Amino acid sequence: MKRKLEKSGKLAIVFAFLAFILWNCKEDPNSTGMELLPGSDLKEVGLSTEKESIAAYTEIDGPLKTDEPNFNLFGTFNDPVFGKTTADLAFHVRLAAYPNFDETTQLDSLVLYLLYKEMYGDTTTMQSLKVYELVEDIFIDTTNASGTGDYPYYQDADLKALASSTPIGHLDYYPVFRLDSTETDTLIQELAIKLDNSVAERLIQADSLDMVNNDAFVNFFKGLYVESQDIASGGALMSLYTLATGSNLTLHYTKVTDTLVTDSLQFVYRINANSARISTFRHDYSTTEFADQLVEHPESPDSLIYLQTMGGLRAKIDIPTLDNWRDSVASGENDIIINKAALVFQVDTVASDYRQYRIPAALILTGIDEEGEEYLPADFSLSSSLYGGRYNSADATYTFNITHHLQNIINEKVENNGFYLGPSFRNEKARRVVLKGASSHAGIRLEVTYTKLD
Repeated sequence: MKRKLEKSGKLAIVFAFLAFILWNCKEDPNSTGMELLPGSDLKEVGLSTEKESIAAYTEIDGPLKTDEPNFNLFGTFNDPVFGKTTADLAFHVRLAAYPNFDETTQLDSLVLYLLYKEMYGDTTTMQSLKVYELVEDIFIDTTNASGTGDYPYYQDADLKALASSTPIGHLDYYPVFRLDSTETDTLIQELAIKLDNSVAERLIQADSLDMVNNDAFVNFFKGLYVESQDIASGGALMSLYTLATGSNLTLHYTKVTDTLVTDSLQFVYRINANSARISTFRHDYSTTEFADQLVEHPESPDSLIYLQTMGGLRAKIDIPTLDNWRDSVASGENDIIINKAALVFQVDTVASDYRQYRIPAALILTGIDEEGEEYLPADFSLSSSLYGGRYNSADATYTFNITHHLQNIINEKVENNGFYLGPSFRNEKARRVVLKGASSHAGIRLEVTYTKLD
């Protein structure tokens, strides 16, 4: 074994140079560069394409961490393929300065402004929302470098249980989609929700100790919960720019004295990077064609697999023949170097209706360890661009390079426990896609270019 490893180590350097030559030449890859190696060392450079042994199953995604995203999704959407999705959110508002409220302050209104730009669904369905004041604390997650935090929230967090049962604001609205004058970009739109004056009066009359700093203020005013109301059909999901300057809670007021009434003034309570911002997602797949596929132990691979963001759906991919490469080396039959291993997924463009509903720009393929936990394959660590996963519109595919992952299986550095496949940006973008499954005619392809050595 030691002799075999030493031999493979020396030849790895040689084959790195050989791979460079093969990449840059158009001659037969089975003959180019042969003179660089001893004739007895090179047996075969070949291509293996595997489809039949691959199995793929649609399953519920999660747990998905949903606090402090770049955008908070919101709304209710009845997707014609993926069923109903409802997205709510809760957040802190914080002091930007100490307010100058006094006995001369006269309230005009208290308005919650939420900006949005991207929309997923239609603009023809009226939607409704309600706003509640939080009565229980929410916390910003202090995630550290290891990926763990003190206060992580997931897609099924019960935010309504943390809020008062009495709404303090309500809005019926139609989501708006408008292009700018160049018709190349969408314009930022605004939801303006007038809140109950009793909340505004409490803010005006807050004790100075409740506003001495933001920790004290957040303890006094714990934040807001915004709930999307149910609709029977249609609808849309919006990406809220909660971190944008225009998303805030604004108290409009005037100063009234015996001699003077000021013009309208305002005090802004900001939503910023120090605010807890939590999304929750609810999915109802009961009316979908694939509802029967969402069982714990399916009998056969799916002909179509369904992927959805927002803690919706992912796929479990099993490729048992990856073990055959390792077993071939372990048995002494062959020394094998993997030149390239590519896993190719085909989009069902008809079922996806991708012109109407945007599909993910990229997917994420993760390995599964012995504990069932996900990890990114070694190929991602070496180069995220080489790892792949981006949508190729030319042939409607997503392709992943798992060359080093397969080599690690051969070298017994990792076990072959399969993969999870899901969309990127799962907690902040509304996206979904239908892929050809393992049992479909197009199938899922594993293409391996390899070299056998004596």
